[in-house]
Amino acid sequence: MRRITLVPVALAAVSLVATAFAPAANAVDPDTVVGGLVSPLSLAVGADGTVYVSQNFISVLTKAAPGAEAGPIYADEGGREVGAVSVSGTTVTFATTAQGGPQDARLWTLDEEGNQTQVANLWNHERKANPDGKTTYGILGLSDKCIKSIPKKDRQGVVAYKGIKESHPYASYVAGDTTYVADAAANAIWSVDADGVHTVATLPPVKAKVTKEIRKGFGLPKCVEGKTFKGEPVPTDVELGPDGNLYVTTLGGGLGEQMPVGSVYRITPSSGAVSKMAGGLMSPVGIAIDPTGTAYISLLFPGLIMKQPLGGDASVFAEVPFPGDVEVHDGTLYATATDLTNDGSSPPDGKVLSWPTATP
Repeated sequence: MRRITLVPVALAAVSLVATAFAPAANAVDPDTVVGGLVSPLSLAVGADGTVYVSQNFISVLTKAAPGAEAGPIYADEGGREVGAVSVSGTTVTFATTAQGGPQDARLWTLDEEGNQTQVANLWNHERKANPDGKTTYGILGLSDKCIKSIPKKDRQGVVAYKGIKESHPYASYVAGDTTYVADAAANAIWSVDADGVHTVATLPPVKAKVTKEIRKGFGLPKCVEGKTFKGEPVPTDVELGPDGNLYVTTLGGGLGEQMPVGSVYRITPSSGAVSKMAGGLMSPVGIAIDPTGTAYISLLFPGLIMKQPLGGDASVFAEVPFPGDVEVHDGTLYATATDLTNDGSSPPDGKVLSWPTATP
């Protein structure tokens, strides 16, 4: 995933998204399950209500059992990012991804005795398969003259390129003997079982016309105006719905960090068929689906958690500063408040929050 640092069409986009829905439906203040976290981007909830949450950037996996003090159960000695957390029974599944240096992305399990087992080398699969390797991203149809007028430092992710070999497992979901993984850098959904790693589906690119505002936001020359930009989809979460289909949120790459181009897709696991269920979302990074089919979707930059009943209209369930992952369990919604604006000058303030899903 080649990310682009875009400029400030973001604030206007966030404002539009934040006012496009009904006010928060849940008037109950959340409970804090665990606080003082650094970059809590992924969580899972066990059958007994135990919460497992990754502190991605400091390479720690934390456990918070009901009535017990929260504490780390895994710290990566190599300083790899820890994330993509899910749980089945008392076994926790998570991923590690290299933070700088040679590429490395692996899937692991951790049992209740603390025994760690490697399940799969995801980078090795991406290196061999590269399912979006024939997909073109960037701004299409630029002349050589136009490309030369773009500063070299700004060309990456702008000038057309093919999908690169890169892996960043961002979310996982365990269903029986199969683990599904949303790989944000590979732009793909993997399935992992006893036979290895398999490509379930590749997500489609984000398409946008380069307007004057987008061009200025990129800091690009006028010759790119009117061209089509194809951004990497960047899947951020995967959930199995009660209908047996996978539901996946996509950020929309660098453009999705600034504009509402995120989506929710439905994927048929057996065939890999991909259907777009919702679009025009601003930075969706988490999805949870309850047994009735109601979906909860976290929108990172607007600071919203949306509620979408099956066949109903979307509304704001809660307002949370920079929400990350969401999970629903036994009538309770759990979400991380990621504290992403903390530059280290203040004590860590990331949290796992919870609300009853029923509106009072």
